[in-house]
Amino acid sequence: MILAVFVLVVVAAVSIFWTALSVGIAPLPTTRRVRSAMFELLPNEATGEVHELGAGWGALAFPLADRYPSSVVVAWEASPVPFAFCWLRQRLRPRPNLVLRLGDFLSADLRRAGIVTCYLFPKGMERLDAKLGEELPAGAVVISNTFALRRRTPSASIVVADLYRTHVFRYDWVTGPLGGGVDTTQLGVLRRL
Repeated sequence: MILAVFVLVVVAAVSIFWTALSVGIAPLPTTRRVRSAMFELLPNEATGEVHELGAGWGALAFPLADRYPSSVVVAWEASPVPFAFCWLRQRLRPRPNLVLRLGDFLSADLRRAGIVTCYLFPKGMERLDAKLGEELPAGAVVISNTFALRRRTPSASIVVADLYRTHVFRYDWVTGPLGGGVDTTQLGVLRRL
C-alpha cells in the first residue's frame, strides 16, 4: 500500500513537472488576497460565459461559479493532476454551472465570453492576446493575475499587498485596430489592497 501511494505521488509529480515544462508554468493556486482583488475588479453580473484560463487547482473557478450562478463557468486546465483534483472536487461538491475542460486554453471558444480570467505566463499572455483579438466580443471583461497584456492598456489595476506585490489587471474589451482592445478613456487608478 505504501509503495502504491509512493508511486502515485511520483507519477503525479512527474506529470505536473512535464506539463509545466511543456506549457511554460506550473499550476499555482490563486491566493486569497489576489482572488479578493480579482473579485473586486470583476463586474457584478456576467453577460455571457465566464472562462477561467489556467484553472489549476480550482481556487478561482469554484468561487467564480458561486459568484455567477446563472452563467456557465468554463474552467480550462492543461495539467492532468490539477484537473483531476478539480474533477473530484466537482463530484464531491458540484456546481451545476461549472464545466471543467482538460486542454489548452487556445482551444477555448471565447466568442460567447462575457468574462475571461487568467493566471498564465508571459508567452501564454502573448498567445492569449492574439486569440482575444480574434474572438472576444465587445463589452467583455478580462481579469489577469500577475501578467499584463503587453499590447493593451488596462482600464483598472490593483497592486496586492502581498510578498510579491502581485498586480491584477482589468481590461474592458472594445472593438479596435487589433481586433479588440480596451476603453482607455476611463482608466482606473492603480492602487493597493
